[in-house]
Amino acid sequence: MSLLILAGNTCYPIFLRWILRAIRLMIPNHEYFDQFRDTLDFLLDHPRRSYTTLFPSAHTWWLLFSVIILNGIDWVAFEVLNVDNPSVDAIPRGSRVLDGLFQAFCVRSGGFYVVNISAIQLGTQVIYVVMMYISVYPVVITMRHSNVYEERSLGIYADDPPTNDDPQDSSSDTPRSPFSMAPTAGRIYFIRQQLRAQMAYDLWWIALAVIIICIVEAGQFTRDPVTFSAFNIIFETVSAYGCVGISTGLPNQLYSFSGAWRTLSKLVLCAVMIRGRHRGLPVAIDKAIMLPSDKLFKVEEEDAQIRMQRTVTCPTRSRTSI
Repeated sequence: MSLLILAGNTCYPIFLRWILRAIRLMIPNHEYFDQFRDTLDFLLDHPRRSYTTLFPSAHTWWLLFSVIILNGIDWVAFEVLNVDNPSVDAIPRGSRVLDGLFQAFCVRSGGFYVVNISAIQLGTQVIYVVMMYISVYPVVITMRHSNVYEERSLGIYADDPPTNDDPQDSSSDTPRSPFSMAPTAGRIYFIRQQLRAQMAYDLWWIALAVIIICIVEAGQFTRDPVTFSAFNIIFETVSAYGCVGISTGLPNQLYSFSGAWRTLSKLVLCAVMIRGRHRGLPVAIDKAIMLPSDKLFKVEEEDAQIRMQRTVTCPTRSRTSI
């Protein structure tokens, strides 16, 4: 179940590349399979020109490393923070380790859990909220980072002023694009910008949804402030936004916590799920979905000329700065 959860969500690009690599290694060295071999070689050498969620080798290893780190945090939090929790202590020690690992895999995408969410320690619930919110970030950041047209999507080429090697012009008052430093700032700058953009943009949707739901459910909060607490509403909303499916539940009911909400709150939650499912991805400028055309060829030529100019002028800038 854990492998299926990973293969169908965050680790789908990893499994896909490994499957293609395994097929490439198993193809017999015969001229009949030359076309198949060339096709697989092109997919492995130029993955982002062929498919949106097929990444180069380095990006795939980075995605695997991030998945291990995030799931490891969930696993350790479940095992360490619930040491004196009766619901967790009731599980035998050997099974508890395996159950904690399974719940770590499920909390970001699967929607299953081995222990009732409302029964685990509060700190673990907070960590689960954070992990559900960032569940798609590793794939999205890797997709944007490996996109061959990412510069154009960020507006680097569209808004950058012409290159000028004169150091006296560097103090001019001409406004520059905030992304103009992206090609020279490195990958850390790019990842930081993507995290900032994702959190700043998407967080408003969740905050607005939580405020509306809290206003609508104010009467139920007055009658039962423990069950209808603000944290439970936040947990349910983030779970819907991340398309996870886990819920804190209700004390004496078999359905999820949102089942006791009013109709308007449920509609707001549906809107949150739709928004979370269609987060902003590089679809408008992604090479993998762009059909061959004269406009595409023109874009490729423009980008090639700009990259060549930057390559020629960067050493000059470095010497001038030194």
